[in-house]
Amino acid sequence: MPGGFRSMEQAETLDDTAQTRLHLGGFVLDLADGELRRADGQLAGLRRQALAVLLVLGSQAGRVVGKDELMRRVWSGVVVGDDSLAQAIAEIRRVLGDSEHRRVRTVARRGYLLIPDEAAPGPAPDPVDSAAAPSPASASASASPPARQRIVFAAALLMLAAAIAGFVALGPWRGTAPPAVPLRSLVVLPLDSEADAAEQAWFADALTGDLTRALTVWRTVSVIGRGTAARYKGRSDDPRAVARELGVRYVVHGRVRRDGEQVRLEMNLIDGDTGVAQWAEQYQIERAQLAQSVDDIRGGISRTLLVEIGRSVGQRAARMKPEAVEADDLAMQGTSVMLRAVGPDNFAEALRLFEQALAKDPDSVRGLGGVVNVQAMRAIFRWTDDPEAAVRRAEQAQTRLETLDPTSFAALDGRATLTNWRGDWPGLLKLSEVMIAHFPSDHTSHHHRCSALLRLGRFEESVPSCERALRISPRDSRVPIWHGLIGMNRFMQGRYAEAAERARLTVGGLPHLPFYWLLLAASLERDGQSEEARRVWADFRARHPTFALTQATSMWPATQPDFVAGRDVIVATVRPFDSR
Repeated sequence: MPGGFRSMEQAETLDDTAQTRLHLGGFVLDLADGELRRADGQLAGLRRQALAVLLVLGSQAGRVVGKDELMRRVWSGVVVGDDSLAQAIAEIRRVLGDSEHRRVRTVARRGYLLIPDEAAPGPAPDPVDSAAAPSPASASASASPPARQRIVFAAALLMLAAAIAGFVALGPWRGTAPPAVPLRSLVVLPLDSEADAAEQAWFADALTGDLTRALTVWRTVSVIGRGTAARYKGRSDDPRAVARELGVRYVVHGRVRRDGEQVRLEMNLIDGDTGVAQWAEQYQIERAQLAQSVDDIRGGISRTLLVEIGRSVGQRAARMKPEAVEADDLAMQGTSVMLRAVGPDNFAEALRLFEQALAKDPDSVRGLGGVVNVQAMRAIFRWTDDPEAAVRRAEQAQTRLETLDPTSFAALDGRATLTNWRGDWPGLLKLSEVMIAHFPSDHTSHHHRCSALLRLGRFEESVPSCERALRISPRDSRVPIWHGLIGMNRFMQGRYAEAAERARLTVGGLPHLPFYWLLLAASLERDGQSEEARRVWADFRARHPTFALTQATSMWPATQPDFVAGRDVIVATVRPFDSR
């Protein structure tokens, strides 16, 4: 009877919750919801097949699950090799931090065993001793009668949860191969507007259309039409369910609020496979700047789709061997470290990861692109004792990159960074314009253009390019550099107060870059703020006691007369500070 079942449910609530939510270190595996979450409640980001494997293991926690059973339940009707299961297990262990295989154990010739926190961890079983697996019979025999009843009850719940999880994980493709979802495919869901402001609905609808049209200019990205997406208006569907229904990898959704001439946008790019947000940004803009901001939003999404994910990864993911998966994991870690901050220690760590990736897969596009950028930047900033050797390694990686995919973003960006090192500013300008033509809303393209125009003495043209990079990626680790480049332009134009304001932002964000200290001190001195200029110089010398002013020329090479004259004025202005 419903009433009887309800009272049992109330009596067993705590036990049910404990048995259907397995604690795995800093993670919780919710068998009922089919989710793995971190301690803060956020999704852990396991890919679909890896999550399905973990759910099957979780439904039989403490028991050995055979490989054949895992293959049958997770890849039903799909012809795959053992590599697919091995990759899923490797991903589970990586996400859980189970490097010693104490959480997900391999039992030789039998299968895998999941040990949640409730079970005593004990020593890991010998891979050749299948008897190390705990016996379900012995476990129940040692339990008291009430405990045995709870175990039987929980086992029934777990079996039901596993069935639900299997259906969710495999969806409507049971018995048939799931359709391949293109890596670069997305849908823009109708933007939400303020619930109590019906008059804003039209604005939200129109802006949704603008964003959809802006994204459709990408020839290599599949974007679901606005009419199809419109049926999700006013609904709160799980992004993963939307992605499955529409056959896309990413779901863009957001919220808009208009207050007079001010527009506030909150945008998110969700991975439809894992449910994890890959990109998120908030915009507070004037209505008149809305069209520009639509392009900036496209740029933020572009960075995720075309740079951080990597085109070659999407093309090869379905046939990646285990060593290639490991290589891409390492390269992704290197990219994350490289983007975290601009600094010698960070770049050295990123380089180590990129080189490890290439040792496993010499054709890793992400790894090659990382080596080119890190080595070239280490040479440009003099963060290596042998800049020429760093550049030779970068050129070697660039040569390989060009043979794999010469039109990819990684190849173009690497070519531009090496051109910067060589001081070929006309060449860098041409390359930046090619990049902007292919990736019009990527901030790196505009960064290169800003740098080239500055060295070519085209100061007024240079500033908008760096300002565009700032709008596209306002929390990028290179933001201080973009401020510094704008400051250089303003100094060259004799706008010293503006130059000082920008240089102060650079010095505050990247104090280990010496030249911008010179720019700040010189700008303050020329703006009549001599006392502050001397304080800045004293701080600079405390941080960079061995920096020689003659290094300014080699760090900022150029031949254009206006730039050279401005650079020399900076050095001449600060030179007396060293003699005081």
